[in-house]
Amino acid sequence: MTMQTPSPSGHILQAFDNELDQLQHLALKMTALLQQQLELMIEAFAEEDGEAALQLIAQSSHVTLLASAIDQEVLEVLARHHPVANDLRAIIAIAKISAELEKLNIELCEIARLLVGLFTHKANVAGVELPGDIIRIAELAETMLENLLLAFWNQQSNPAYALLQTSRNCEQSLQTIIKQQLAFAVANAHLVGRTLEIIEILKAFDHCCEYCRHIAESIIFMVDGRDVRHLKLAEPAVAFGETANGA
Repeated sequence: MTMQTPSPSGHILQAFDNELDQLQHLALKMTALLQQQLELMIEAFAEEDGEAALQLIAQSSHVTLLASAIDQEVLEVLARHHPVANDLRAIIAIAKISAELEKLNIELCEIARLLVGLFTHKANVAGVELPGDIIRIAELAETMLENLLLAFWNQQSNPAYALLQTSRNCEQSLQTIIKQQLAFAVANAHLVGRTLEIIEILKAFDHCCEYCRHIAESIIFMVDGRDVRHLKLAEPAVAFGETANGA
């Protein structure tokens, strides 16, 4: 009986699949680390815990290292295999997701630094309802990131379509809260410094929502091959995904 040896092309395909799996694993690990960052953020807000905020900053370097690893791996895969069609689309999407996750990491570190300043120079709370608003926004960001992780893991675009609308709703809520805080600053000049710092935190969360939306768009591009970056905001998100997988 003659043994059949794998063809060279079979080895190449297997190697490429392994490398693509590694890229996806790195992106998933990066997302999971950012989930942990958001958990620390919520703890810092809820307990007014400066140590939790400092821990978040200390752990941010792990996310940066993963982003660098993904960038390097993407370049090597492109150079070795010259992928086309769906494979190239997946690699481009992972590179974009990594870039957005890195931006998210930067914003979370900035929020943590602002929190350390607020807790160190403690003053009267700028608005009675604001701490609850901030915690709710942080929890929503954590939920969005968790749903993005599941959508990416399962290669499903429908949850990503839903997240487009969720992120937009989050941004609209933040704009309303920011306007309320600006009005509060005008009426309470003695607390204007602290209020402006809180507004900076809210703006950073606004950027986080934007980055989550960009990640959802990249997942849709990877799974369905659709560029949804310029869809009208007025259209319901579910309509965008009515022909997507899993519908």
